[in-house]
Amino acid sequence: MVLVICIGKAKARREPLMRPRQGGFTLLEIMIALAVFAVVSAALVRNAAVAVRQTGMVEERALGTWLAENQLHSMRLRPRTAENYPSPGSQRYPVTLGERDWELLVEVAATENPDVRRVVVKVFIEAEPDQPQVSLAGFVGRY
Repeated sequence: MVLVICIGKAKARREPLMRPRQGGFTLLEIMIALAVFAVVSAALVRNAAVAVRQTGMVEERALGTWLAENQLHSMRLRPRTAENYPSPGSQRYPVTLGERDWELLVEVAATENPDVRRVVVKVFIEAEPDQPQVSLAGFVGRY
């Protein structure tokens, strides 16, 4: 058996002073992630705003349709007398529904049959008196 012993100065190793890499993100990676997040957030906010606006429009149309149907049905349900038979012409009625002020324009026109009238009910929001939200047409008979 041979035993080798080395006697002498131990040489110090010189290694660069680099720390071992840790598992974090670089500034560039964080900036790119923030940019992507900002674009996606802007698109989501825009879509939410469109959805809210469309919900309001659907609500206005639903309420307007109810008002027009109610007016037409009330004309049909009146007792059948000479005074209750609508004469040709138009009338405007202010109405409040759903904490909003509405205006109904009821246009009555004669038909070929003297015992039947054509009725068109147009519903306006008071804020927009030139453009009807809903227009509903029907017929009312004398008997």
